[in-house]
Amino acid sequence: MKFAITRPQGKGDALATELAKLNVSALCTPVLTLNAVQASPQQLLSACDADILIFISQDAVMNFAQQIQADGLSVPSTCQIFAVGTQTADAVKSHLSRHATVPERHDSEGLVALTALQSVQDLQVVIVKGRGGRTHIAKALKSRGARLSTCNVYERIAAQSHADDWLDLWQEAKIDGIVITSNAAVDAIFNAQQAANQAWLQTRMFVVVSERTAQHLKIQYKITNTQIVVSQGASTEALTQTIGDLNSQQGSAMTEKQQETSASIPSNEPQQVETYAKNDTAKLSKTAVLALLVALTGVGAAGGVYVYHQQQVSQQSGQIAQLTAQNGQLQSQVNTTQAALSDLQKQWQAQQKTMAAQLQQQQQQVQQTLQQTLSQARQQVGGAVSSELRALARYAEFKAASERDYLGAVIVLKRLNEALSEELATDPLKLAINQDIAMLRALPKPSTEAVYMELAGLIAQVDKLPLKTIDKPKDRAVESAELSRDISDWQANLVRSWNKIKADFLTIRQHDKPVIDPLLDAQEQQLIRAQLRSYLQQAQTAFLDNQASIFDQALSGAQVTLTSYYRTDESASNTVLEQIQMLQRTEHPVVKAPQLATPKALKEWLQ
Repeated sequence: MKFAITRPQGKGDALATELAKLNVSALCTPVLTLNAVQASPQQLLSACDADILIFISQDAVMNFAQQIQADGLSVPSTCQIFAVGTQTADAVKSHLSRHATVPERHDSEGLVALTALQSVQDLQVVIVKGRGGRTHIAKALKSRGARLSTCNVYERIAAQSHADDWLDLWQEAKIDGIVITSNAAVDAIFNAQQAANQAWLQTRMFVVVSERTAQHLKIQYKITNTQIVVSQGASTEALTQTIGDLNSQQGSAMTEKQQETSASIPSNEPQQVETYAKNDTAKLSKTAVLALLVALTGVGAAGGVYVYHQQQVSQQSGQIAQLTAQNGQLQSQVNTTQAALSDLQKQWQAQQKTMAAQLQQQQQQVQQTLQQTLSQARQQVGGAVSSELRALARYAEFKAASERDYLGAVIVLKRLNEALSEELATDPLKLAINQDIAMLRALPKPSTEAVYMELAGLIAQVDKLPLKTIDKPKDRAVESAELSRDISDWQANLVRSWNKIKADFLTIRQHDKPVIDPLLDAQEQQLIRAQLRSYLQQAQTAFLDNQASIFDQALSGAQVTLTSYYRTDESASNTVLEQIQMLQRTEHPVVKAPQLATPKALKEWLQ
């Protein structure tokens, strides 16, 4: 037999070499290419935090190891690692330096049958694989309560868009069997556009590595059990053993068939027949004997053919009679079945009518109950909704007319509009709401905040402004009152004695400049600052309340206090004085309170 190996590039060469040692011809035809797929960071983190890691193939191990090394991740020592086959386990040892548990049966069924994977309740299990496939493992572990996730690190893609080129090559090479290691490879080779190639492919033998692939061949492509051989694993050794056994079985079967064929063919060699006359001296010629033999053979053959024909006719007549009798029985059974089916159809139609009538009656009852319930609910909800709508309308009117908070009024009106989204016949009311929103947005915004903040800044500076207080000069140095012992200093001694006598009765202090204003103690200074602060706060309140006269009076009082008791020649006091003078020139725009159309429209809608 001659086999085609469909494994990806470089993965079927070792198998072809081993088969050559058994005198089995093999043709490597990769039908799939393997492309790396970058797993998401979340998938890699989940895999590195998993309790159990399951690797499906060598490529899964290699791509996974490259990606976690690139991200600086590693598999913890507490994680259990499982591999489908020995080659995958070798890859785990090579790339991750870890030992992997391998089942005796190198496929999905063998893996989920492991004792270590029976109790996985609430364990984090991650399957590292290629895109698609291996659903059996996931379903089995999920059914056991595992918290399962997958990490796809590569994908299988057909090397060609269709399989006709491969099939033409295999037909020319007289391929008898095809080695397939995945469902993706099955789909790739059966993707033929020519019906002849498809028909030829369905007559081949298939060597697969799992029962899952065998079932895929049977269900999707109608391949019989006799055409499928399941290997004990995907390793080169297991496939070599399976193909060697299959080749031996096929060779023995062909030898037996050839022997049976040879035994059934009659010998065409002429037999030598000697005929002696009664007279020993007279013999028939060999030509006459041969002619006689041919004649007798022809007569016997003709008779045999006739007899065989009669037997066939008789046999066929018996079979026809038997088939006729069976057809009669079958026709009788068909008639009986048709009659029973007709009765069942009548009964089913009657039951269907009865059920339809009952269903219609129940629907009417349910509809009536539902309408009553909805009516009660609407009455209850309607009262609450109407109260909420009235409250929103009044609040919006208060915001616009009393507080002049046009932005706040717009927000309340929007909330009112949203509350009407599930109500009916609200178009006039929504139109009034939208008109009010547009009108409020178009109104001029008073500079209330700017003036208020400017006055707040002046209030904050009151305690830092310098008052009109006199800085007392330093006392002059006191001359020594000690008398000199020198007689010549009698005049100085006389002055010192006189000063000492004055100090005992009088205290005289001299200043370099005259005192104009009385000196202020701490309590008086605090009262003056409180008075200035009070004037500024009164101006704030009056401006917010739109009381222009009070605002002007408060600023005038603040100006008088500032000029009377503070040093206006200082920069800080002068700046505050200038700001107060600018505020006195502030105009108070008279804005008529806006009239909203929403309250009236809401009242009409509720009525």
